[in-house]
Amino acid sequence: MATLMWLMLFALGLSWFCFAPMMLTMMDDLSITFEKAGVIIALVPLALVIVCIPSGLFADRFGFKRTVLIGGIAMSVFGLFRGFSRDFATLAITTFLCGVGYAITYPALPKVVGIWFHAKEYALATGIVFSGMVAGLSASFVLTPAVLLPLSGSWQGVFIAIGILSLTFTIVWIVLAREASESTIGSFGTKTSARSISFRKSLSAVAQNKHIWIAALIGFFLLGSQIGFIGFFPAILELQGIDPSTAGVTASMITWLMILGSLIMPNASDRVGLRRPFFWISSIIAGAALYFAGTMIGLTLWISIIVYGFLSGGMAALALAMPIELAGPSYAATAGGLSLVVGYLGAIIGPWLVGYLSTMTGSFFVSTIVCVILTEANVILGLILKETGKKAFRKNT
Repeated sequence: MATLMWLMLFALGLSWFCFAPMMLTMMDDLSITFEKAGVIIALVPLALVIVCIPSGLFADRFGFKRTVLIGGIAMSVFGLFRGFSRDFATLAITTFLCGVGYAITYPALPKVVGIWFHAKEYALATGIVFSGMVAGLSASFVLTPAVLLPLSGSWQGVFIAIGILSLTFTIVWIVLAREASESTIGSFGTKTSARSISFRKSLSAVAQNKHIWIAALIGFFLLGSQIGFIGFFPAILELQGIDPSTAGVTASMITWLMILGSLIMPNASDRVGLRRPFFWISSIIAGAALYFAGTMIGLTLWISIIVYGFLSGGMAALALAMPIELAGPSYAATAGGLSLVVGYLGAIIGPWLVGYLSTMTGSFFVSTIVCVILTEANVILGLILKETGKKAFRKNT
């Protein structure tokens, strides 16, 4: 099941960010500004904010297999339709509808992890599965300018090809995915049928947990800076005179290191038995690294890319694991949906703000500073976050 979900998340990342390496070309063809380009990037998280709570409730009540199937089909079909866009409006509509499919699929992730893995494996399992989306994002930076654009001959062909690939993965999911007969979740010691939980009970239990809101705010600032900066990073490099293929490879290094961080940091957190230090300490360092990545060149640029990618990926994976630990397995998908709503508000505001400031000032310097501020805000939240590591669990039992 982890492999199947990894493939679905790979398709999500690839479909979402394939726009970024083609941004400058599409801006010329469709006569759009950096601000409108930021809106295009933000439309996927906008759909997530609108749809993910209902989809999380749906997954809790009717199962993740059906939920991911519906989302995968919508994402694939409308992602393919982006290839027939003729102006900003049609690109925006098809991108948003593709995002709806993304939003239906993504909140089911905590449910899959909660059902198929023991409690002590939550963070690491989430990190492994989460790496699929980051791998798709990374592949979009590398494959789009170097392979897909040359082979298809146009940005329209890239969208069509990725839509077909996403549909293929969805068909594999239909054939191989299976529900568990019941969820048996390690240290929580509960067995509950997802179908027995009402929508109202799920939402009420999650919404009243203040610690989930704190974790969600961490996601807000983390995703706001991540998506805002990474979405424009290939364009930043191209405007410095780097050719598109090299710029794509360079930008992808952030996301490849995010995969490494999403695997190593959760494992380290599990071994140490703590979560909080891995948020606030990492935020201090990641904010500084982001600044240098957006303003420097040469060796400093590469060191900053490595540090920022590793730490931001690790924090993202830990943030995904928090809903399970804070809300319990029975409400995992609903908690994940609520956290994603707040977190992806940052992913909406971040790219729009970066695009707006870049259009207004004529450079990316001010927008880079804003992304640094968003990252450093998690220092405070990391300090007040409830500890959910195994040391805290043992202390309370």
